[in-house]
Amino acid sequence: MSQPPDDYGNQQKTNLLVFVIAILIVVVTVGLMLMLRHGIDLQDCFAAGHHHCAPIDESR
Repeated sequence: MSQPPDDYGNQQKTNLLVFVIAILIVVVTVGLMLMLRHGIDLQDCFAAGHHHCAPIDESR
């Protein structure tokens, strides 16, 4: 049976940091994809000749 390396704690911290960065990249990518999808939907709505694709809030 082999002994864990001396820097096992550092390796765990590095692995955790890489995992957090990977999750952050996935979340940002999904957010950007949703924003792009919304823009595409607006373009499709306007291209179809509709006038109420993005209603304006006039309460302010």
